[in-house]
Amino acid sequence: MPVRARSVIALVPPALLAGFIVTDIAGPGWSALDLTLLAGLATVLVLRRYRAPMPVTLLGAVAVTALLRLCTS
Repeated sequence: MPVRARSVIALVPPALLAGFIVTDIAGPGWSALDLTLLAGLATVLVLRRYRAPMPVTLLGAVAVTALLRLCTS
């Protein structure tokens, strides 16, 4: 694959993740703000800061969010 195509493809997962997070957090008028999602987002930021691979980052964010939801329910 050309370098340009690989660079564009590499940007797809972070863009999708950001879109999912904003859509889920914002929801209809920010009326249903979910703090567990914010914790998951913070996990993504920390893991990406330490250059964790994207699959590890996604699994980490999902795990943190799920565990927090389990503990608060």
